[in-house]
Amino acid sequence: MKPFKYLQLLTVCTVLLYSCKKNTDAVQLALPTVTTVDITAITGNTASGGGNVNSEGGAPVTARGIIFGKGTSAVITTVDGTGGGSFTSSLTGLQPYTTYYVKAYATNANGTAYGNTITFQTLGAPPPIPVDDDPLNPGNPTNAMPYPFFSENYLKNNNYYTLAYSQSRGIPVWVAWHLQKEDLGSTPRQDDFRGDVNLPPSWYQVQTTSYTSTGFDRGHNCPSGDRTLTIPANSSTFLMTNIIPQAQTLNQGPWNDLEDFVRNSLVGTTNEAYIVMGNYGTGGYNNLTPAVVNSIDGGLVTVPAKIWKVVVIMPKGNNDLSRINSNTTVLAVNMPNDHRVYTGGTASDWRTYRTSVAAIEADANAAGVPLNLFQRIADSVRPALKAKIYP
Repeated sequence: MKPFKYLQLLTVCTVLLYSCKKNTDAVQLALPTVTTVDITAITGNTASGGGNVNSEGGAPVTARGIIFGKGTSAVITTVDGTGGGSFTSSLTGLQPYTTYYVKAYATNANGTAYGNTITFQTLGAPPPIPVDDDPLNPGNPTNAMPYPFFSENYLKNNNYYTLAYSQSRGIPVWVAWHLQKEDLGSTPRQDDFRGDVNLPPSWYQVQTTSYTSTGFDRGHNCPSGDRTLTIPANSSTFLMTNIIPQAQTLNQGPWNDLEDFVRNSLVGTTNEAYIVMGNYGTGGYNNLTPAVVNSIDGGLVTVPAKIWKVVVIMPKGNNDLSRINSNTTVLAVNMPNDHRVYTGGTASDWRTYRTSVAAIEADANAAGVPLNLFQRIADSVRPALKAKIYP
């Protein structure tokens, strides 16, 4: 029986030795494991990326970095050190407004491993510096940019006014325009509400039917009455990118009265105005149901909770920014988008809702809108203007 026992022992040892050799070989041949980190500090020509070598595998990592390019060809490889752990890579020589593909890599004696592929888009050229009568002359209220990847703060020029649009909300964040007597004429109201075909191709286009039977008015931001010089000018105000769901008693009551007051009493024939209208929050009240309504059009159009307007008035002239001082007239209002509020008397008087720019900014920022008006107005003047409440 002893020879048989020796044979068993020999077999076991052989198996163990063979198994140990296989495991050792597997470890020795292992590649590193690496992940790609998000791209940051994106400009038109540069960005920052990198990766993390989670494990060096069966041999030390002798090179690590990223591979990036506009597709599968013409890729660029960086070398950003050796060993495990995290590393940072600089992406340079990029083209503005271009999509790039990036993945991290790590190399050891057994080969090269790659991380996950991520994409990013470089910025384009900044918007041109505004000049007199440009709606953004006093400043870009949320630093909106005209690139589709700024989907919640998309800067759009509708020729007769400028706006920032929110793709997810289906309404503008704000709309800005300049008003003077030269903008006014005898053109009748066009009433040609329509979707804006000049939104980025993949974005949903809100239609006039999106508001049908919702209990909310198609509320203008830049009013039809402020663009009556020509048919194209008036027609532009009926693009749905200029429209928000507005409570009827608000739109047809104090808001309409305020528009008339600004146009006829503040601007008249001798003054000019820089005007911004915006909104924030979610949930308004219509004339159909006592419950709050958060959205319409199957959730594609948000009903804002508050609607505000800021007007800067000055005598007609040139070099507007240099003429704005602490004595310049500022009118600011902030109104709830609530059909139940405007019941007549002082409740339906726009003067009841006067406030300061600073107060509007504080509320808007608390609601997630990065509102900062008057950025191009002199630092020595801006705080005084933001604190004013129209008498």
